[in-house]
Amino acid sequence: MKNYILLIGFLLLSNSTFSQVTLPYSTGFDTASEQAGWVEYKKAATNYTGWSISSTNSQSAPNCLTHDYSPSSGITLADNWFVSPAFEIENGGKLDQISYMFSGYSVPQADDMIAIYLLQGSQDPDMATQVLLFDFRGSDYVADYNYRTKTNIDLPPYNGLSYFAIRYKNSNASSNWLTVHFDDISISGNTGSLNDILSNGINIYPNPVYNELHINTHQLFINSIKIVDNSGRIYFNTKINTYDHIKLDVSKLNNGLYFINIDTKNGLVSKKIIVQK
Repeated sequence: MKNYILLIGFLLLSNSTFSQVTLPYSTGFDTASEQAGWVEYKKAATNYTGWSISSTNSQSAPNCLTHDYSPSSGITLADNWFVSPAFEIENGGKLDQISYMFSGYSVPQADDMIAIYLLQGSQDPDMATQVLLFDFRGSDYVADYNYRTKTNIDLPPYNGLSYFAIRYKNSNASSNWLTVHFDDISISGNTGSLNDILSNGINIYPNPVYNELHINTHQLFINSIKIVDNSGRIYFNTKINTYDHIKLDVSKLNNGLYFINIDTKNGLVSKKIIVQK
């Protein structure tokens, strides 16, 4: 009985979907190794609709990743994710490229989503921190059967496992013809110290500043911001909790040199600013 239990445990572990790759990593879904570790998560509509590896309409033969609508199936909402194996980008990284082609007679509606994400902490989108990298709705969804390529998309640093994900959400998959294809995905990690990567990943402008300071975080999660002078006196200290672009009113500060300390999810960044009126 003991040996039987051990055998079951071994089989469960050997069939686990967990997989990790080293960077740089690339896939065109052309071979078994390029497909290994990718997992589909169906959050709505588990029948008749989903991601698949296709031998037609690839950019680079023989395969690509595709998701079709579900004609006359009666399905309304389809919400399906295709998620990569795990990788580590403690110093941040880049989605070096992803190629995509859209076809069909429809375009994404207000409740639809064709997008790429970085998932932090879990391969399951519901359990992960979701970082939206690019949304293909609007003018970026061109259904003309031509491949296009996005390049050099920054991936924020994360002290843990990260995953690249493609989401297909169709609010009326039975009749809204959204057919998408993705191919030739490449991901790399940054080199250098974490402090340098974080510092380079935050833009502060204008500097010198007169009244309004802008902070562009490039998808780094900001916990709080503090502004101090040379003596350590605190002039500004607030919780932020956002990935978004930040604006600070510094009009009440006197002329001089200050330090802005930005506490991110991945570490502390300190930069000099000059207030000049």
